Amino acid sequence: MKKLLILLVLIVGLSSCGQDLKCADFKNGTFLIPGDSIYPISSNIIRKDGRQVEWEKVGDSTHALIKYLDDCNWILTYDTELNELDELEKLINDSGGVKVEVLEIKGDTLFYNGILKNDTLLFEQPGTIIKLK
Repeated sequence: MKKLLILLVLIVGLSSCGQDLKCADFKNGTFLIPGDSIYPISSNIIRKDGRQVEWEKVGDSTHALIKYLDDCNWILTYDTELNELDELEKLINDSGGVKVEVLEIKGDTLFYNGILKNDTLLFEQPGTIIKLK
């Protein structure tokens, strides 16, 4: 009985030591945006100091600027100095960027809703970001 109690205490202790991330933990670091049914290709991201570099394959990177409204909400625009923007990226920048709202964090995964809105368009897309380090 005593061994069972010690084992139970160890299991509870170890399970409570897992990562308990908050919105601020997603401001800097290395991340993965997993592919989904809308866009099946995964992307890697490095974020630091309000800047983001994203790539699907080595040598093919996109640079973005992040304006934090608070820890859980930000606006993402494409860096015009480091990228040659395609039509979608131009539309995003001309619309004031994509507003990202954090919906929930479970473990190392942040669930968000991205909103692109202008005078004639309202587009919302949910997504996930996984913190790697």
